[in-house]
Amino acid sequence: MAAGIMAATVDVREMTCAQALAEASHAIKRLAVGQTLDVVCNAPDVKDDLLIWARELGHAVLTTKMHRDDTTMRIRKGR
Repeated sequence: MAAGIMAATVDVREMTCAQALAEASHAIKRLAVGQTLDVVCNAPDVKDDLLIWARELGHAVLTTKMHRDDTTMRIRKGR
């Protein structure tokens, strides 16, 4: 799959912050550098933690889109 193309999606709605971060971490480890992961969440604290997690690990948050109660974040794997 080409770099920058969405490679996976994880749905972490209704999960705690710890569960959501574990799911996102597991999913992004399977991707090549440059591929993207879409994470769907519905809790503001999970969204905030995902932003911090991604930046601390060198990933880039490309977009954050809100639709009703859900937020979809597209994260590009950095390393």
